Formats: sequence, C-alpha cells, structure tokens
Amino acid sequence: MTNLREDLREYINSFYEPICDELMGLRLMSEEEYIPVIRRDTEMFLRTVLESKRPKKILEIGTAIGYSAMYFSKICKDAEIYSIEKDEGILDIAKKNVASFDNSGRIHFMLGDGQEQCDRLFDMGIADFDFVLIDAAKSHYRRFFDAAVRICADNAIIISDDIWQRGVTVSEKYDCKAKHRTNGRRMNEFLSFLTHCPYLHTTLLDIGDGLALSVYKGNTCKE
Repeated sequence: MTNLREDLREYINSFYEPICDELMGLRLMSEEEYIPVIRRDTEMFLRTVLESKRPKKILEIGTAIGYSAMYFSKICKDAEIYSIEKDEGILDIAKKNVASFDNSGRIHFMLGDGQEQCDRLFDMGIADFDFVLIDAAKSHYRRFFDAAVRICADNAIIISDDIWQRGVTVSEKYDCKAKHRTNGRRMNEFLSFLTHCPYLHTTLLDIGDGLALSVYKGNTCKE
C-alpha cells in the first residue's frame, strides 16, 4: 500500500534548494553517514520564519555538528548566535565545521547542559533572545524551555524540534519494544504545557518529525 505521508515528504523535499554549496556538502555528508541535522522540510520552514522575524539574537540548545548554527548565520547576517552542546566531542566537530565556514565571530559555543548554560547566560546578563531552537534531549524539553524563556525578549519565537519522536509521542503502538514510554509521556506533558500556557501562543506542525512553534508573550517568570 502506498504511504501518502512518505510520498508527501518526498514531494515537499523535491522543492528543497540549498542556501549555499558549503552547507549542501555538509548536509549530504550528514545524510549519508546518518548524522542528525535539521531535516530538509524543517530547514525550508525555518528559512521562512527567520526571514520574516529577522532575529538579532539567536539561541540554540543542541549544537550537534553545527549545521543549523551555520545556517542561522547565513540567513541572519547581523544576528549573534549562542549554541549550547553537552557533548564535548561533538562540539569540537561543530567548532571545526564553523571555523571553515564562518569567521565573523558571531557564533558563540557553550559546552554543558542546556538548562545550566541558559542559567549562566541569565547570570551574565545576556538576554533578549528573539529566536530559539530547542533540538536536544527530548525528555528534557520542558526544563530547557523554562530556562530559555527567562532570557527571551517579548514576542520571541521558540521552536521545539522533533516533537513526534518517530511517533512515540502520538501513540504507544509506535514504541514496539516499549523502550521509550517515558520519553513519550514527558513530551506529551511538555506539549500540553505549551498549548495551555497563558504567556505562550503555540502551534503544532507536522513538519519534519514534528515542530512546536511558540510565541512568547511575556511573563513575570523572568523575575
């Protein structure tokens, strides 16, 4: 039986156009070696958001190999980008990738836990982020989000990536060996928070492996 979802994804991705040769080379290498980077349809959506929002200060939780930080730098030529990664070895790879791509000094890497490094930024007085991408350990999205929102400007856009978790969030039937029930439960709790929180406006989107786009409307949680 034809899988309409897969056909749609392939159809959408047929319209993908790389922003530059360097990033396309890194994408192809990542896809061939199964190294996670933002998906093609996710990247197309992010470009629309970034070019509309034109953020001046970007926060990323989950650097991986630096692809998305490099992408942000290419789209938002005046933005300062802070990218947090917990794995030192992976962060070293990201630094090397960025060094060969961008020497503007606008990409700042931070090694450590997402929540702890957001708290560090808060203590340093580095705040007013107007765009955030959360793409790290899925079961910790809520604490990453709570820490990030403290350093966000009003009307900041916060995107949480891969919220479907290959279907685990949607239904236990996609967790064949029952190994990811905690991840599914925590993500469902997180999505319930996002969609009911009085200081957020959130839309859930079936792009990539699922996206939650939240607009931060301001709150006393900064105090």
